[in-house]
Amino acid sequence: MDPVEPIGLRQILKLKVFDSDGKHIGHVQDLAIERRLDVPRACCLGVHMLWTDHVGDVKLVRRVEDIVVLVPWSQVARFDEDEFALASEHLALPVESAGGRWLLRGDVLNKQMVDPHGNRIQRVDDVLLGAYEGGLRVVGLEVSKGLMITSSTMRRYVAVLRRKHFSRQDSDVIPWEAVSRIEEDAIVLGEEVRLG
Repeated sequence: MDPVEPIGLRQILKLKVFDSDGKHIGHVQDLAIERRLDVPRACCLGVHMLWTDHVGDVKLVRRVEDIVVLVPWSQVARFDEDEFALASEHLALPVESAGGRWLLRGDVLNKQMVDPHGNRIQRVDDVLLGAYEGGLRVVGLEVSKGLMITSSTMRRYVAVLRRKHFSRQDSDVIPWEAVSRIEEDAIVLGEEVRLG
């Protein structure tokens, strides 16, 4: 992946995942970050496994299909625009709990963004990720290009956020630093929407 250009989470979802033996074991289902807004680095890769008879060190009673597990990012040996390769073989992969983490697909993507007073802004169309120390980190939230074209208020709002946070992202990207908190039903931005 190009370390300069951010990539959208939607481009990563469904990429094939291979174990250290080169065996296709599943596809990317999600990415997890710790529940700290100041450190938005991917800490786990959500892998939708084709099948398994182990989850971490636990041998299952019977083989299962269609299971999603979180693999620690330390197990990602390499990744590019086509695939993720893991550092361990399929049956030896360690797994992590989703507790205490935000899942970018499950908790952020398609979530309603609001200002501190609850005024609706836009849904998150994509989560932009940038390369960071051999991994990925969240750099921004993409909003609908169609809304940006039709709404001068939205263009001004995003422009103010970009200037405040010194963002060099595209005009339809809200910088991650503008997020003040993530709630169950909304992403709360730290700036109020001012109409007119």
